[in-house]
Amino acid sequence: MATDSTQTRPLEAEQERALKRALSTLWVRFPGSLEDDYVVYAERRATQLIRRSVYILLAIFLIVVVPVSLLVKDPSLGRWQALGVYPIACSLALLLAAIHVRAVQPLVATLIGLALMISLTGTLIGAIHLQDHFLGQVAAFETVYVLIIGFSILRLPPTRTLFWSLGALIIALGVALYQDWRITPISLLLYYGFPLLVCALNGYMLDASARSNFANMLLRNAESQRLRRWRDNADREARRQRLLNEFTAHIAGNPRVTELLDKTLAFLIENTPAVAGAGYRLEEDGLHLEAARGLGQAAREQSHIESDGFLASALEIQGASVRHEVPGGYMDLETGHSQIRPGEVLFLPIRQGEHTLGILELASLEPFDEHVRSACDAIATPLGYAMIAALGRESFIRRAREKQQQQSMVT
Repeated sequence: MATDSTQTRPLEAEQERALKRALSTLWVRFPGSLEDDYVVYAERRATQLIRRSVYILLAIFLIVVVPVSLLVKDPSLGRWQALGVYPIACSLALLLAAIHVRAVQPLVATLIGLALMISLTGTLIGAIHLQDHFLGQVAAFETVYVLIIGFSILRLPPTRTLFWSLGALIIALGVALYQDWRITPISLLLYYGFPLLVCALNGYMLDASARSNFANMLLRNAESQRLRRWRDNADREARRQRLLNEFTAHIAGNPRVTELLDKTLAFLIENTPAVAGAGYRLEEDGLHLEAARGLGQAAREQSHIESDGFLASALEIQGASVRHEVPGGYMDLETGHSQIRPGEVLFLPIRQGEHTLGILELASLEPFDEHVRSACDAIATPLGYAMIAALGRESFIRRAREKQQQQSMVT
């Protein structure tokens, strides 16, 4: 429903300001699509009120109709029943159908309006036609009761209720003029004009209160969503920082490149949906496989890869990237009895400043969501520093061995 989507849809800044301005005025109007959302909300509220009160209305109808039908002995009783009883009974039947028949529930607001107009048309015609009889006074009182119910219990938007009420008046006056009945303007004002004015004013006041409640509900929801986003952001930042601290402790000890990438893969497989991965060092002649976990035999045998294909394109992207469609044979996951194609592959370039040092591949059967990619981006920085340290340590060891070999050759 539109109201449910409004409660969950974040408000724009201009809409929020307009709602706050509307709350400071007596005539509350909503900007743009929020007015349509309120109309749907009002129709849903009217439906809920009818569902709760239709049997009470039926009881009130019987309390008025049954005693009059049994106690009043008047030749005009049949005409009063035809005009003041059967139309109201038809209206109650429409209300019952509106809340119980699934096929007509999309038209529930229209059915409520038709029920109101049918009731008012009948009671107005009865009050005009039987104005010289006691039952004409009963029909006039029924008209007032229906107006009160229409504007206070049915609770459709008051402009729409006023439209149905004026439509009933026009039909009743048209019938009276066609039948050449005598119309007394003063009596019509007393039992319909003034009650309609009072009920309409009361309906607009109730609508203004309902609009204020609706605006307050939207503003509260917007504030709740804002606080929820702040809390979620704070929680995500805390989790990201905790993961970063755990990763830094996990790779501590100045390991070599192979050990560093293997530890990184183990950490990521444990803390992300990844079930396998590979770590590559970037050299002048391409990418060299340094560590692998959970890959098939064919993937592990590719120890040297030219700088092209998926890995090359991923090296050009800043931060983690995901490939959703993985061709067969690429990073197949090894299971006990077979090999499975991964659902997604995540690429994480290892950089230090402007220099690219290597790249990690993570394969998963499930999608990598935004939080996982953000966590991978977070560990990329300390991984880059650790990679520089590992490369420097290997370079130092290599130079020391070369120097030792030269000295041994001289001696």
